[in-house]
Amino acid sequence: MQKLVEVRRRTATVRSIRSIASTMATVASAKLSRTRERAAGMRLYAERMRRVVRRQQAAAARDGIDLSALSPFLTPHPQVRRILLLHIAGDRGMCGGYNSAVDRVAHGFIRARSDAGLEVRVFAKGLKGEKFLRRRSTAEVIGAAPWLRAGVTPEEVDALFDRLSSAFLTGEADEVWCTYTRFFSPLRTYPTLVRLLPLTFDPGAADAGSGDGADGSPLAWFYEPDLPSILAGLLGIFLRLQIEDVLLESYASEQGARMITMKEATERADRSLQELAVAYNRLRRELITTDLLGVLFASSLREDEERAEFAERLGAG
Repeated sequence: MQKLVEVRRRTATVRSIRSIASTMATVASAKLSRTRERAAGMRLYAERMRRVVRRQQAAAARDGIDLSALSPFLTPHPQVRRILLLHIAGDRGMCGGYNSAVDRVAHGFIRARSDAGLEVRVFAKGLKGEKFLRRRSTAEVIGAAPWLRAGVTPEEVDALFDRLSSAFLTGEADEVWCTYTRFFSPLRTYPTLVRLLPLTFDPGAADAGSGDGADGSPLAWFYEPDLPSILAGLLGIFLRLQIEDVLLESYASEQGARMITMKEATERADRSLQELAVAYNRLRRELITTDLLGVLFASSLREDEERAEFAERLGAG
């Protein structure tokens, strides 16, 4: 009987775990469906913006203008001594190896830069990443922010843009890097390291200096009010797009990893419930068989006693 009680308890526990895992998988799937379209669209938009800036860089280069002298976002600092790292992870676990994979990338980057004699400071997006870096890394964690229930919001992107750009422009950081997880599908995500500032564009790219005229010749660009003002606006928009892109990619990667992990947990719970059901039925059969044997044995004893009593009566008579 004790074994039956234990099996029932285990069944109730596994059923509760299955319900939680199934609910989390459903929620993660809903969040992923909303985010993956935004992430794909933002990636395409950022690439188009990159093409625009490349073409302006190529056009300015033909006119002998150095764009790096026109915008502080393009100007490298003379000496790189301080690095600010934006590390993006999750707030919670139960998403497979999502957090640990991007944490390893950040840890390797910090160790390599620290060994080179550079000072690395970290702003963590996601409480799991903050906890890992405070425990395992020598870098100073200057701030951390949890994920909002709504996911990636414009206000959050603006706040990060102001913080990162201000750190670079004021000299608090000579370079700004980011570790995040690039999303392709729920089963294909890649921890990635990218430099956010200073911005770099390859003017020798295939689409950078391509001819825009009907005959393939370069177009003459006219700027109103002027090139520095337009460039400053474009680069600010591009940096903000990059920040929103890495946030969306990371959020989609986390939800995809959690959806897959919780679906696997639900399937394992289903298998455990089937095994527990088989074990419960086997124990019930054994218990019923034992009870029947006990009844038959007691009945046999009573029959033997009655025969013996009857035989004694016959002998006495």
